[in-house]
Amino acid sequence: MSHHFDCLVDTTEMAREVSSVNKHVDATTTAVVGMQTAVIRAQQEGADNVCKKVNQGFYAMIHSQISQKMATLQSKVDAQLMRLNQQRKQLTAIRQRMERDYQMISARYNKIFTSLNRNLRQRVTELDRPVLQLATTEADQITNRGNQLVAAVPVGQSESVKTSQNVASSNLKYRAAGAIEAINSFIADSNQLNNITEKILLARHIDSDRLPLELPVAVMESNFDSSGNTQSQVFVSEAAISKEAKSAIETRVSAASREGVFEWKDGSEVNPEVANYFQRMVADSRLDARRQETIRRLFGASKYETL
Repeated sequence: MSHHFDCLVDTTEMAREVSSVNKHVDATTTAVVGMQTAVIRAQQEGADNVCKKVNQGFYAMIHSQISQKMATLQSKVDAQLMRLNQQRKQLTAIRQRMERDYQMISARYNKIFTSLNRNLRQRVTELDRPVLQLATTEADQITNRGNQLVAAVPVGQSESVKTSQNVASSNLKYRAAGAIEAINSFIADSNQLNNITEKILLARHIDSDRLPLELPVAVMESNFDSSGNTQSQVFVSEAAISKEAKSAIETRVSAASREGVFEWKDGSEVNPEVANYFQRMVADSRLDARRQETIRRLFGASKYETL
């Protein structure tokens, strides 16, 4: 047996509640969306603020580093400029001192060369004086020699030829005697000059092939460091010997100096010729006055030894 029940379900209240809930949900959605938008804006503003602060800090740090480098470089530039200015002053002073020295040396050498030119002019004049005297005083006599040899004696016609010949012969004898005396004096002077020359010059012909020859040799030994090491220099005269002989002598003397053959003895004082030659070397050098004075002082204070 079947039963049929009719049920009436009213959803009005439920729809009303659902509609109310829907409004609340929409409001909540709107609030969530607004809050999300505000959060995103706040995050973006915070990120921009952080980036701005980071950029400001970075720029400040770079600016500080650049300022420090600029200050360091500026100090270096100022120090370099001060040093260059000091060097400029020193170079200016050196240039002025060199100009004064040059003017002094030029004036001294100008005076020396002027004196030399004057002395040489006087010597040349004295040397040319006999020639000038010959040209001025003896030229006429030499030109008129033929006339001077002719006798001019006023005699009569009968004795004129014989007397003239006698006078001319006497004049010729007198002049011949003077010429013979001059020739004799010249020969004597030539012989004396030859004797002196033979005493000075070496013999050109040597009979023996191995004849000992004495030559002056200068040996100079000096200490060039504090450890006692020595340095030797040998100077051989170049007179009458070949380059091979000179080289052989220098080698032999240098070897003897290294082997200790030479015995150096304390010298009482410096040889005046050596001192004068050293002074000339210092004076001829291009060093300034202060260095020359230092070299002379060290030379005077050094200890000298001889062989």
